[in-house]
Amino acid sequence: MGKRKHSESSGKSSGSSKQKYVKINLAEPQADVETPYLAMFPGTQPPNTTVFNALKRQGTHSSKRAAHRLVTTETDKVVYKGANYGEEEARNLHSKYIVGVYSKKDNSLTVTPAPVIRMTRTVKALSNENISTKTASNAFGAARAALGLAFGTSKAQQDLRNEERNKVEGEELESMMDIMHNEISKATKNTPTQASLRKEMAKDLPIPPHDINAESPEKVYDMEAIVSEEELNATPIKDLLKENTLEAIQTLLPYNTSDFVNNRLLSILKSSGKKDRKKLRTLVYISYLMAYLCRVRSDDLNKRSKLEVILKGAPSLLIDKMTERYTISNVRTPLMADKILCYMFVLCLAVADYTLLIPGISKDLSIKPSKTTTLLRNLGCKIEPCNAEDLKNADTKLSASAKKAVLVVPLTFPEIRKFARK
Repeated sequence: MGKRKHSESSGKSSGSSKQKYVKINLAEPQADVETPYLAMFPGTQPPNTTVFNALKRQGTHSSKRAAHRLVTTETDKVVYKGANYGEEEARNLHSKYIVGVYSKKDNSLTVTPAPVIRMTRTVKALSNENISTKTASNAFGAARAALGLAFGTSKAQQDLRNEERNKVEGEELESMMDIMHNEISKATKNTPTQASLRKEMAKDLPIPPHDINAESPEKVYDMEAIVSEEELNATPIKDLLKENTLEAIQTLLPYNTSDFVNNRLLSILKSSGKKDRKKLRTLVYISYLMAYLCRVRSDDLNKRSKLEVILKGAPSLLIDKMTERYTISNVRTPLMADKILCYMFVLCLAVADYTLLIPGISKDLSIKPSKTTTLLRNLGCKIEPCNAEDLKNADTKLSASAKKAVLVVPLTFPEIRKFARK
């Protein structure tokens, strides 16, 4: 009983084994049946319905020469040709290829070798164009070269030899044209568009988070990312509210030489009625940023006690947030310095009705107006000439050619230059 079960089991295993493995057969060559070929088409390919002709040598030849084939076809505009021998033979192939036909009925695969043929393309319209001109040009060139080699100076003879050595035949270049086009297409396929480049550049620019679709200047930049409500509330203004003279105000500020900050603080403190405390805190915070940029040296960034002295006892929260926002491991890189300026300029725009006089703020920070203009452009500001009213109300005396930056919506950023400036 046990023996019979074993044989039944063996029979099932044998049957499943037959189903599991595919039998592979090598196709026998037949004189009247052409072997399949694998064709490589550099560049464009003919339509799928195109019929190809495989031409072989006539007569009796050795087995190697008997396997030579010239494969051709043509469309209305192009002639395709390839061969598996001679100069047109595909070279530098590191693999051999086979093709197979699978029979589901017999669970077998019949395979046969498939030679590779590299097809070349010839445009009919160009094949006979300017043949006579080319022949005449070649004859003239040969005569000129012979004359130069016979009677020319040593330098002229050397130039002629170099010219002959470096000459590239048009036919050779034409045969490679499809490959060149194909490689260029591959190389440029993933080339980023101007829109994607602008998007990537915007990520790298040291500007605050913004809404490109904002409907008013007030909604363009996220003020909470520049200075949080908690930081503003921690900015001290209690002693400042008791003063109403410029000299007294300057003694309380960490950066007391800014006409932009000083004049606006004085204007608010001397005004009657309720004082705009948020604007006061913002102006004082701008003064902290100016001191942090202009008076705190790179060596002082990791010295907490020195920072507190330079910033006139600024609350710990403000110092911590500035260190977190504007340094990388307590190091101020050039990008971080620009970030301080950009964030500061947004605050200055907010307290100045989104119009900033470029010469005035540049003088306050001792930076070039050209740098100020560039950063304000990157913030989406439009640069315009100052009018008479601007010059009259300016914090400092400005020339008639002074310019101002105005934040306008819809927000636009400078276009990416297509060519680098020489």
